[in-house]
Amino acid sequence: MDRSTLRLFFALWPAPQTRAALARLAEEVARETRGRAVAADNLHITLAFLGERPVELVARLHDVAVAVDCSAFTLLLDDVGCWRKAALAWLGADTPSAELLGLHRALLHGLAGAGIAVDERPYAPHVTLARRTSTIVRRRLARPIAWHVDGFALLTSQLDRDGARYRVLATWSLRAAGG
Repeated sequence: MDRSTLRLFFALWPAPQTRAALARLAEEVARETRGRAVAADNLHITLAFLGERPVELVARLHDVAVAVDCSAFTLLLDDVGCWRKAALAWLGADTPSAELLGLHRALLHGLAGAGIAVDERPYAPHVTLARRTSTIVRRRLARPIAWHVDGFALLTSQLDRDGARYRVLATWSLRAAGG
């Protein structure tokens, strides 16, 4: 990768307790699907994928993120499934979270206002649990994973032969719920 560019994305980045619960589920689902569990340090929900961008853009992305005005919320993740074509297993929510969708829209609005184009595919919020899956799984969790979302992050990813490694560049807090 050219040192003057970074592969960037905004994401929800879980707290340690949530990360541990997600990692346990990732291992379970990887066994079930005969796939490879995503490393615990890589578990997240993408809010906006930006792709390969000039390093200088990071300052503008910071300005966009600071202007996002959303409240903290709890995201209940209860739906496990697979995308056969992509050979990956994921965790999402059976019922889309209005707060998560609002945060996603606020971020996209800010990016558009700053003239920063993003991936325009329909938003499908999920945590990738396993890759290279060979069997399909589709089920609801008896006990949803409750993820308290009180902020979001800007990350960079570096691809190597072992997969992607993510590094948090900056984080921003959301308003206290009810605040």
